[in-house]
Amino acid sequence: MQYRNGILLFLFELGFALQFNIVGTISLSELFLIVFSVFIINKKLFRNYPDLKKITLLYIGLLGAQIVSEVVVHNTLNNSLKGIAVTVVSYLHFIFLFRYFIRDRKYILYTITGAILCKFILGSQTEGSIAGTLTGEDIGLLKFYIAPAVINIVLVFSAFIKRKRISLIAIFTGGVLVILGTRSSGATLVLTGMVTYVIVSGKYVIRKKQLLRIAIVTVILGYGLYTIYVNEVLSGNITSGNSGQLLEIENPYNPIVLLETGRTEVFVGFIAFMDKFWFGHGAWALDETGKYHLLMALYKNKDVDTNFEYDDIIPAHSVLIGSGMYNGIFAFIFMLTIFIFFIKRGFKSLSKHDPYVMIVVSFLISLIWNGLFSPTSHFRISMPLYFATFLATYLINTKHNTHNENMFCNNR
Repeated sequence: MQYRNGILLFLFELGFALQFNIVGTISLSELFLIVFSVFIINKKLFRNYPDLKKITLLYIGLLGAQIVSEVVVHNTLNNSLKGIAVTVVSYLHFIFLFRYFIRDRKYILYTITGAILCKFILGSQTEGSIAGTLTGEDIGLLKFYIAPAVINIVLVFSAFIKRKRISLIAIFTGGVLVILGTRSSGATLVLTGMVTYVIVSGKYVIRKKQLLRIAIVTVILGYGLYTIYVNEVLSGNITSGNSGQLLEIENPYNPIVLLETGRTEVFVGFIAFMDKFWFGHGAWALDETGKYHLLMALYKNKDVDTNFEYDDIIPAHSVLIGSGMYNGIFAFIFMLTIFIFFIKRGFKSLSKHDPYVMIVVSFLISLIWNGLFSPTSHFRISMPLYFATFLATYLINTKHNTHNENMFCNNR
């Protein structure tokens, strides 16, 4: 039974690569979630785990805010349905994965493995193309295929290898990815390794005071490594990927300035959010006047023809900011509350004795990063995996003795 369930989850993640055009692009796995939603939502599950009721109410609040917004702004039916579908699929995806993870967390490994293969089949619809090269600005192959696969492979092996050893492997591997040009992916893996190493090196179960110390140590070490990276770029030793952005900004040692350059859409999306604070512009609203694309160009100090007409969507590139920009302050509040709920569960589930601690750390970092700086599609595809992992791990680690849990492996 465990083997069959594992294969099911593997194929389920793989199903995201098989896509159809029904009210926008939808995958086989998403169709499965919608068609079998009656069976996925189980009353017994909600009775056993009251947290599911809390998160369900938050999702309902988000969905209600979206519907009201779409009606008020008179958005097109097609765009409105696409925006609402993202929330519905996200919720069903989370519930579906949680049902298996709470039984046995080894199913997380099957799910991650399916995501690895899916990435090579599907790629990234919103972020890149496999046609990229390993040098220059277009590094699609490495950035959107190889790097995510490498990170997930490290996470899978983290359940088998001693935690201090895999932490050092993660730091080294992440450093290599940064040097090759995948700055955000590599930095995420380095940070994951650093945080995991600090956690497993501690003497006690993680508490609030320990988390503060871990945060301080991580920030200091992280900025030190960032300074070394900047020095290597400025000296010409690292030229791959998007490292050239550091040469264009006035103060490359300020990571906030670099973030503004690399994620301009987020800041422009925030301006669009403020322009229509209460109800937003509507899901996938068009930048009909070109105002927001002009702002992007001004942010990056690029020359723009102000007489052009633009019909592309308003840029956001942020799940959180995008929710406000699309559907206003109430949708933003519900989305933010959902994030805070799961981030709290993720932090409370951290334990030095847990074989899955590196996976939880990596997912926490990814959730925060993707919530702030990644497209809306992450809310329905990758984030439900994080949500289900956090809640299942939290419930298992707080209700049971981790040493007595039937684990897939035995880490020391």
